[in-house]
Amino acid sequence: MEKEVSGAEVKVRRPRKTIGEEGSRKQTIILFLLLLFLGLVMYLPGKIKAPQLSIDRPQWSDGGVITIKKTKRAVIRQAPTLENLIAGQPGDFGILVKSVNGQEEIKLGENLVMTAASVIKLPVLIVYYQAVDSGQLDPEAEYVLAEADRWKYGTGSLQYQPAGTIYTYRQVAQLAANQSDNMGAEVLIKKLGGYAKTQQLVNKLGLTKINLKENEITAAEAGGLLLQLAQGKLLTPASREELFRNLTKTVNEDRLPAGVPDSVRVVHKFGSEAGVVNDCGIVEAGNPYVICVLTTAVNVGEVEPLLPQISAAVWDWLGD
Repeated sequence: MEKEVSGAEVKVRRPRKTIGEEGSRKQTIILFLLLLFLGLVMYLPGKIKAPQLSIDRPQWSDGGVITIKKTKRAVIRQAPTLENLIAGQPGDFGILVKSVNGQEEIKLGENLVMTAASVIKLPVLIVYYQAVDSGQLDPEAEYVLAEADRWKYGTGSLQYQPAGTIYTYRQVAQLAANQSDNMGAEVLIKKLGGYAKTQQLVNKLGLTKINLKENEITAAEAGGLLLQLAQGKLLTPASREELFRNLTKTVNEDRLPAGVPDSVRVVHKFGSEAGVVNDCGIVEAGNPYVICVLTTAVNVGEVEPLLPQISAAVWDWLGD
């Protein structure tokens, strides 16, 4: 006979899972994946190489640190249209602008034969210094002012000194350059052998249009002389620098020098007379250049302020 179970509820316990069953399998898989990940982390860095950046060292390098500087991109500047500045002006203009070390240049009537005025002193000074460099002339030799030499015309202080005043030829050359002393230039020409002899010396420089007696010159030949000087030609370094000092901070700085910053040296020879406003020089910028502006039969009052404007326009093109 079977026994009857009472009406009380009987709870049935689930057996506890043991190793080898479902929960244990999940733990094993997680542990395996974790170990695999750690293994890859340890293994891969040794096999993957970072890209190598290298710079070929120049032959002069001693293996030390090389500093590479980024150069500024060159700014291309438009050459000024100088014709616009002189448009409508009567008379003739001869203009030459040329970079000393580059190819930049402007030519406008550069071969026209113009009235030189005191720009004619430039070739005279050059052949004087060449005579000094060759030993034919002693710059410390004395010049005694003679009444017969007195030049009662134009610029300079020499003409106002009494007869018998003693100068060295170096001092006379300084006056001819810095003050544009007319009598000083005449004294130098006399010392060089007179007009005919001095003209021969000028012609030997390859200058065919410069005429000392007729006071004629072209922008091409005046500018060409300055270009050669700027390139270290024609004179010894000592004579060149002496001439440059004498042609700097002259008695007239209102033309070409007025168009560039005060800190920039302008070596120049100006010239003036009725209907003539001239100035030719070397602008010693980072990119040095030669600029020569000659005029003939112009309205001086209107053209005088044009020269610094022309100079400023060229500076904006070629200057620092």
